[in-house]
Amino acid sequence: MKKYVWLFLAFIAFNSQSSGQSFDAGVFAGLSTTQISGDQLSGFNKVGIIAGGFASTYISEKFDASMQIMFIQKGSRKNAKPDKNDYTSYLLRLSYIEVPLLLQWKYSDRFWFEAGPTFGVLLSQYEENEIGELPVERPFKDFEFGGALGMNIRLVNDLIFNIRLSNSFVPVRDHQSGQTDYLNAGQYNSVLAFTLHYKFTSSRTQ
Repeated sequence: MKKYVWLFLAFIAFNSQSSGQSFDAGVFAGLSTTQISGDQLSGFNKVGIIAGGFASTYISEKFDASMQIMFIQKGSRKNAKPDKNDYTSYLLRLSYIEVPLLLQWKYSDRFWFEAGPTFGVLLSQYEENEIGELPVERPFKDFEFGGALGMNIRLVNDLIFNIRLSNSFVPVRDHQSGQTDYLNAGQYNSVLAFTLHYKFTSSRTQ
């Protein structure tokens, strides 16, 4: 637990600092579709859940800064296809606490875009194939550093739909062979996420 307590403290500090400024806060939840780049599988076939909270502060008429803290499930999946004589399967489950720091550009009152770095702490990993659970011989790294790009669509006043693509900047696990090169240094998390955001607190003057 201690290894990610600092993430919660940072989020509280951000909210405290924002309380004297113009800011919004709320919660969000949704689904993640994920893959592991570099595991010889393709497709965002692993579905997981996302849940967390956010606070955003006013910078200018066109820009906000937002900080989020969330639980997110990542990983990879390959299902067996007996009809094609393929009986191999694979499942990787990864759970993270993640903090995105985002700069948001307001295209209009209904649409705005976001980009920024993400910082994650690994909570758990589970891996299995068609035979059963696999021993943890190659553990994933405790920390993840990546980046995110997203789009927000306001559905009604305080309900927002978010689509976000994120990817690790540094490997989250080494290749099984241990070999690395400049463009293929290991395995990376790739996430396409869909969430609903509900804003319940605002100190902005409309």
